[in-house]
Amino acid sequence: MGCEIREMSFAEVLDTGFRLPRNPRRGAALTVSASMPELSVVMPAYNAGPYLRESIDSVLAEVEDDAEVVVVDDGSTDETPRILAGYGDRIRVVAGEHAGLSAARNRCLEHATGHWVAFHDADDVVAPGRFASLRRVLAAHPDAHGVFGNGARLDDASVSVVPAPLARACAGRRLTARDLFDGYPVYFQAAVIAREAFRAAGPFDVGLPVQPDIEYGYRLFTRFTILFVDEVVFRYRVHDTNMSSNRLGTREDIVRILERLAAENGSAAETIGRARLEDRLARHYYRIARTRLARGEREAARAMARKATALRPLNPRYQLLYRWQTR
Repeated sequence: MGCEIREMSFAEVLDTGFRLPRNPRRGAALTVSASMPELSVVMPAYNAGPYLRESIDSVLAEVEDDAEVVVVDDGSTDETPRILAGYGDRIRVVAGEHAGLSAARNRCLEHATGHWVAFHDADDVVAPGRFASLRRVLAAHPDAHGVFGNGARLDDASVSVVPAPLARACAGRRLTARDLFDGYPVYFQAAVIAREAFRAAGPFDVGLPVQPDIEYGYRLFTRFTILFVDEVVFRYRVHDTNMSSNRLGTREDIVRILERLAAENGSAAETIGRARLEDRLARHYYRIARTRLARGEREAARAMARKATALRPLNPRYQLLYRWQTR
């Protein structure tokens, strides 16, 4: 049986009375069965047929005997179920109705049984040495609860997914809320995280359809010791159906996340700086307003323009858009 994933508020996760067990590799306070795998590689998959074999094969080529591979089929209607069945007992398949990325990741966590959990996306490719390399980092840092690495585009290995300045700044140390605000070092397909940390942090937010990873990153980075190494551990496939290609949805998710940080996560807000947080929120409000206006959605555009102006009333662009909307 996997661990039960219960939703926790930021206040619960950040409660100073909470203590996560030490790194389970180094004799932690975890009560676990000796038969548990050391690592669970978990993969949500939805209509991933064109890329799925290459993705799974890259995982199987890198896992060791002390690992399990769990694939959650999120209600696929293409050849995904047939492809998965062809792997037999080399992987464990969990099938369900289509519910979206966050729900599929939560099912992955419910069925993972390893001390450590490594997510992998069904359209990406594991780089040689990914799991062994990240596990060596964790073995060398017994107080760490996880580690993120870097990735590179599959079509151009010279392009890393974490911008080079941010990767250099974060390399070899604990990630913070400010790092996440400054860039995007939170690719879960480049991470190995203690299952107990996932259990403590709660499920991925199903109300964030495009960018649940950002919100979850803030939860992890503000409370747990999560390291970063500037090493390419996966290859990122760029295609038309990437979730990140939804720019409006991305902005709207980020707005929800930053609003929540400002309201509920005082530690993160202070680390980032409230003025910077408000500047970023106002800019997203403004850009959402422009997109909504271009779509003819005047009421929605007016509401966003009003929010931008309320935060930064002296910004001439925000004022101009709002006044034009309220003529």
